[in-house]
Amino acid sequence: MPDKIQRSLYIPSPKLNKLHILQQIALDPHVTQAEMARQCSLSVAMVNNYLKELRASGMLTCEHKSSRSIIYLLTGTGQQAMDQTCHELTQELVQLSAGAKDRIRQMILRLVGADIRRAVLYGTGDLAQLVFHALEMAGINIVGVCDETATKARRDCCGRETINPSQIRFVSPDSVIIATFEGADEAYVCLSPLQERGIRLIRLDRAEANDSQVAAVSHSPGLVLEHFRRCLEFNPRHGKAAELIEDLTEVE
Repeated sequence: MPDKIQRSLYIPSPKLNKLHILQQIALDPHVTQAEMARQCSLSVAMVNNYLKELRASGMLTCEHKSSRSIIYLLTGTGQQAMDQTCHELTQELVQLSAGAKDRIRQMILRLVGADIRRAVLYGTGDLAQLVFHALEMAGINIVGVCDETATKARRDCCGRETINPSQIRFVSPDSVIIATFEGADEAYVCLSPLQERGIRLIRLDRAEANDSQVAAVSHSPGLVLEHFRRCLEFNPRHGKAAELIEDLTEVE
């Protein structure tokens, strides 16, 4: 199961909460209500109420093995409802991902103007992958993808082999875009000497330095990938989800 992500602007609907509960049960029929509550970021009381609704609608059954042990089983109706909701969620998240790319593109152009031509992307995580596609949409030449672990283990991001920070100056960028949350301060300090060479450093991790939508935009890639991977976890033949994961992690 993917790690939980922090949510401040994105609030799951009851329909989405039910989907997550059904997915938990599909993974482990012996799952407890307390564990479902923890995984779905709900209270145990809310999970209990959702389970009653799902049982009443014929989506699941339960077997009491003992006073403290219950086995939950999805019915055919429950499996169909889970697959359908997952499909609807995928469609919505595709739109969210596309919107995030466009807002990131506009944000970058506003921060640096139209004179950015050659950029190095610092970071290889979810945010960096969205930024990579946003830069391509803006017609900006991505001359390198940088990752501090490049010398320890060869890594690939969006179809590009990553380079070490010490190699940035050799690809002659006019800007380095720091697209990571973890270690962003350290990265900025490490890359600061590049400014003496006329290379600008652009940070995307600080909402106050950009617009009010940055926080929502920057967290959406994790949300998108989390749910696409969930779709594959419960339905390995979910071709659309597989294609979308590949689109977000590789250059088309």
